[in-house]
Amino acid sequence: MFGERASRVISLRGMTVHTNLEAVAIMAATGFLGHSWLEAVLIVASFALGTGLHLACHLAVAVAFGKGIDRMVLTRAGRIDYSGAPPGFLEGIGRTAAGATMNALCAIVGYTLIAKVDTSQWPHFAALALHTFAWCSLILTVINFLPAIPLDGGLILQRVLERFVGEAKALVGAVIVSAVVMTAMIVVGVIRLQPVLVYLGVVITYDNWRKHVSTRRTETLRQSA
Repeated sequence: MFGERASRVISLRGMTVHTNLEAVAIMAATGFLGHSWLEAVLIVASFALGTGLHLACHLAVAVAFGKGIDRMVLTRAGRIDYSGAPPGFLEGIGRTAAGATMNALCAIVGYTLIAKVDTSQWPHFAALALHTFAWCSLILTVINFLPAIPLDGGLILQRVLERFVGEAKALVGAVIVSAVVMTAMIVVGVIRLQPVLVYLGVVITYDNWRKHVSTRRTETLRQSA
């Protein structure tokens, strides 16, 4: 399916960042949530800033454990290739949850300011920017914590399941939960007339089936032959 290939856009101290036209189009499409051109621009900018903070927090936690990131791939839900030895359980959970936690903190700070400060006295642009950033940060928090691979919540779910049922069964369980969650996202997207949610739900479900279910089925057939 379109969108899996990515091109390097920047290199920073040994870390490379990759993306593609699909990811750029998805980001731009979020602007359709706005009711005006100004709001559309602020939504795209808020999601871009929130994503940047999200990734920066992943990097900060990796560095705190004496490791780093070799590559960030910003395609669909994206992927991060960490450097160094494989993490322990708590380290893996911590660095995976770091990005969405940063988005949650941004949402909390934003909505606290809205509740405590009379933004009606602010210039229209500043008040709208604050409200938009707080709302987009909340959306990023919810989406990234969804228990669906390859979102952060799905990776955390998979890692927790591995502690109880082993790697193979954990992957199957995480894929099944992911399919249920993505189906719910598709339904919400249809009801709310949000094509981005529908598209992401469809392609992520397809990716998980092809990469995990279909691949394991092929390996099983090959071993039994």
